[in-house]
Amino acid sequence: MAAIPSFVGETTLPYPPETVRNALVNLEQVAGRMPDVTKVDRVDDRTLKLVVKPGFSFIRGTLRVTMTIDETEPGRMLVQTAKSEGIGMSMTIESAITLEPIAGGAETKASWDAKVVERKGLVSAVGPSLIQAAANKVLEDGWDAVRSTLAEA
Repeated sequence: MAAIPSFVGETTLPYPPETVRNALVNLEQVAGRMPDVTKVDRVDDRTLKLVVKPGFSFIRGTLRVTMTIDETEPGRMLVQTAKSEGIGMSMTIESAITLEPIAGGAETKASWDAKVVERKGLVSAVGPSLIQAAANKVLEDGWDAVRSTLAEA
């Protein structure tokens, strides 16, 4: 099984870090805007269970996803974990998100470093480039969901 490189990037959001942080920790709001999510259940204040029907050719059927978020440095760093399970496969992804004030604190630079920490079953045979392309799409959709949430706040 070939190693999958980290997914790193950054984006600038025209909101203060505390506003961005509040949007990121509101998992229900973010999950509610993500495509392919068919069901959302809150487990506790930092955990959601989702049912997703992904649009990826190498993952068929539905996935059960447990999403958690922890604040490792209050107001500055969040760690999000997504554990996905489906028929004959599972995958765990961990993302560290760092929030830095810019423009005198009126805007936020959000940087992320996401890693696939576990692949089991059928998904372990999928090549890194295909997983990387799918992950980039998920990241793009996720940040679009955060932007939509912020715009409505």
